[in-house]
Order: sequence, then C-alpha cells, then structure tokens
Amino acid sequence: MEDVLTELPPPSRFFQEDLDNFATSSPPLSSPSLLFSDPKPDQPLCPSLLIIALSSPSLYIFHHISSKTLIGSLVLPEIPFSGNSSEPSLGDKSCNIYALNDMDNLTLVVLVQCSISAERSSAVAKLLIGDHIIPKRVLIMDSVQSQNFRGKLAPDETYVFKLETSAERKGLDGDVCGGSSLLKGLDYFPSGSVLDGLAAALLARCQMRKIRGTLCVSWPRYGVYVVAMVKSLLQRNVLPGFDLSTIGDAKDKSSRKAKEATMAFPLHESKLPVLPLAMLVFISILSGSLHASDPPLTLDHYASTCPDVFEIVKKEMECEVLSDPRNAALILRLHFHDCFVQVGGPYWDVPVGRKDSKTASFELAASNIPTADEGLLPIINKFLYQGLSATDMVALSGAHTIGMARCENFRSRIYGDFETTSDRSPMSETYLNSLKSTCPAAGGSGDNNISAMDYATPNLFDNSFYQLLLKGDGLLNSDQELYSSMLGIETKNLVIKYAHDSLAFFQQFADSMVKMGNITNPDSFVNGEVRTNCRFVNT
Repeated sequence: MEDVLTELPPPSRFFQEDLDNFATSSPPLSSPSLLFSDPKPDQPLCPSLLIIALSSPSLYIFHHISSKTLIGSLVLPEIPFSGNSSEPSLGDKSCNIYALNDMDNLTLVVLVQCSISAERSSAVAKLLIGDHIIPKRVLIMDSVQSQNFRGKLAPDETYVFKLETSAERKGLDGDVCGGSSLLKGLDYFPSGSVLDGLAAALLARCQMRKIRGTLCVSWPRYGVYVVAMVKSLLQRNVLPGFDLSTIGDAKDKSSRKAKEATMAFPLHESKLPVLPLAMLVFISILSGSLHASDPPLTLDHYASTCPDVFEIVKKEMECEVLSDPRNAALILRLHFHDCFVQVGGPYWDVPVGRKDSKTASFELAASNIPTADEGLLPIINKFLYQGLSATDMVALSGAHTIGMARCENFRSRIYGDFETTSDRSPMSETYLNSLKSTCPAAGGSGDNNISAMDYATPNLFDNSFYQLLLKGDGLLNSDQELYSSMLGIETKNLVIKYAHDSLAFFQQFADSMVKMGNITNPDSFVNGEVRTNCRFVNT
C-alpha cells in the first residue's frame, strides 16, 4: 500500500503547554527597589506608625490629605512610569511613600496604586518592612474579597474587620506604642475566611519580625458609605489629632451634579423647625461619645411610677395632629422625649427612660447637626459614627413623606437640575411651575415660603415619598440624591424597594427609629434628670 503524501504535517502528539516547556524561559524580573528623595543609606527610617493603603477607600482618603510630603517611591520594573501624571493622581500606577506633616511622631503612608502579583508580594513586603524602613507599628488597609469571605456580605451594608499579629494582640513594647490595640473594639476577621496577596505578605512580615501589626479590611470595595466608615475609623482610633474633616467636602467630578447632596432645614408654617430625620439623630446629642450601644432604654421604665403614660401621650399627640396635620412632622422630634408615634403609618414601641442633661451647649449641639452646605460624605460619616447604617439613613429619610420645606432650602434644586431628574410628565411640569411661583429665583425673596416635601400625599405617612424620587420629583437635593446620585449605588436599590413595598418601608422605619432612639448620653443616663419643662433645667 502506497503512502499518501499530503502538504499538511501530521498532528502533534504534544499539547501547547508541553511545547512551551521547550521554549526559552523569560529572563527574571529585576528586584523591586526603594527610591528616596533624600537618601540616607546609613540611617533607616523608623516611623512610629507605618500605614500601607491598598483599598480604594483608604487610597481616596490619604490622596486627599493635603498636609503630607512625598519622600520616596517603591519602584517595580514591570510597572512603567509612562501614562502617570506629573503630579500624584489616583489614576497613576504608582507606589509612593509620604510623611504626614502634622504628626508629632514620624508617620509614613504608602499608597499602593498598582497591582502587585502574588509572586512579587513577598519581595515588596520585605522592602516596605525591612532594613530601610523599620516601623514600630504597622496598619495595613485592604478590602474584603467576597470570594474569600466566609459568611454573607450584604451589598447595602458596610463592614470593617481586623487581624492582628501576636505582638499587637499581646500589647508588646507597651512603653513605645502603648498597650492598647490600635483598632480597639473592632470585630476580628471571621474564622475560615481567606486572606491572600500583598496584605497577607505584609502581615506575615510583621509577625516574623515581632512588629505590632494590624490588618484592617473593609466592605464594600467602593462607595461613599465605606469611605465614610474608614475615615471615621482613622479619625477616632489611628490619627485622632489629624484633621480629616475636609475630605469628601470637595465637589466630585464623577457626580451627576457639580454639588454634593446637602442637608436642608425645612420649617413649619409657624416657623418652628420641622427637621429632616437625618438631623433628628443629633438634635439631643450634646456629647461626641454617644453611640447606639450605650446604656439601653426599656419599655417598662414608667410601669410603677406612671403606668398610663403611653395612653396619656398618645391622646395628646392625636389631638395635636387632628388640630393641624402638619404637626405630625413636629411630633417625630418628640421621639427623643420618650413618646411613641402613630401618624397614619407604622406603629412601634419606643423604649423609655431617657434623662436630660443638666447642662447644655448650643455650639456643641450644632457641631453634631448636618448643615445645609455640608457634602454627602460628612453627613454619612455622622450617621455611621452614631452606629446607623445606610439602610437606616434611607428609611429615616422617608419621614419626609410629611412636613414642609422652606424656599431657601429648595431654590437651588428647582432652578437647577430638577428638570434633569424629572420624568417631564404633565403632573411634574405643573408641580415645578407651582414651586417656582412659590419660590422666586432671586435670593432673599420669599425665603420663608414653604412647600410640602411630598406633594402627592402631604398629610399621610406612606411610601409616596420614594415614588416621587423614582420620578425625579424629590423636593430637596439631599432626598433626590438617594436615587439619582452616581455615588448612591446602595441607596438607589433601597429607594426602589420602599417605593414598591410600603410594608418593607414601615418595618424598616420602625426598626431604625428604635435604633436611633437608643442613642443615649452615658453621663446623662447616670447623672441626668427628667425635666418638668423640656426647655429648662429643673431648679
């Protein structure tokens, strides 16, 4: 039998990966190196604290700190300098080292803005924590990787966990760094979850060199809420003497609007304040040490001294609402004075036993209340600091289904982007024209004129407030931002949920009101008094 000749070669018996084994291997990468602006090879840097930022929230925060000095960089041969801006930018692929200027002791911050492969992690860790940089304490800031986390991560919640080296947990070298944990009170990373990459290499490096090291991981990876949470954590525990308050106030170019959402101050027709629910959290707070985990209130506090208190309060409140439905918004403020509310909506039992402070400070109280010109991040930061979540914030904002707002607080909205967010329906057009007739464009003219925050059902506590946000007809900038802002990914889904499910809104609103009501002043809880007149200290 003759051989059949073809122009095609016979099929190879090797797979492609087998053939690759015969190819010449790529030359090994050059080792990473440190480059300092003022090199002192005989004098290693010995910071009291070395912060290594890997997560997007931490990179954002430290990038916007102005009082820092660039002192060096970590150079990786595989990361090209081309494409980087002349001035440090969040878009650069770089690994810069900064010194914080306003700190008494040397504090270094490393911003790792490039991807570090697993193979290079160990070499990078040895450089950052080695012979040239010998820190007394290390804080590594990374994000939770959902695929490595054992447990459920809710997309609309923020989480922060920690891992510590043995030296940090035992409080070694207490004479240098102090005996307390750097992130005292923070939950530990759940057992069974996996940690890898550069963060794991850095923490392992601290463990081997017996350095007090802490790894802080946050969730979600992006978003204004997690940025606010991380910033609050840094301000309280890590850099208490460093001013981080201005971070997040600047205008965000990626936002739909040039202006961040602001908190407005709607007023009742009689010029008594009908405050947004965001402000209710802070209206009776006179101390910066108040949290939802402080001494709990109880449902039976007045069981022996005034067993009919709830019926008495309920009767009086119903009379007030019947006399003027707009009083319903004012009654919500009384939540802080041991009352319970049922205004055509959800019912909830309010734990009682709150005591009033024997002193008062207008300045201190005002510092805890969101102002009309604050950006979104500072407002969220105040919520998170009090132990209230993104879900609480959106649910409590639903109280704007009743109440009025002043012209000066919605003028920029109706003459700004209202038409951009609105669905342009005939009803919306009529509503906008009515608002403009109530609130002239010129500042100072008609500032105290008022309009309902929920024009559909202004005297009924329901979920129509959220339905108006879906149409883009929110009266206040701060309200419409919950749905329309590019930064409000978590809040948009909640607005949609509550707009279509009033029962879910009622349930969450009640839960969040109880949670908010449990924010107490520990000092007043012990040394306070029950005032006979809320406006005056007992004499």
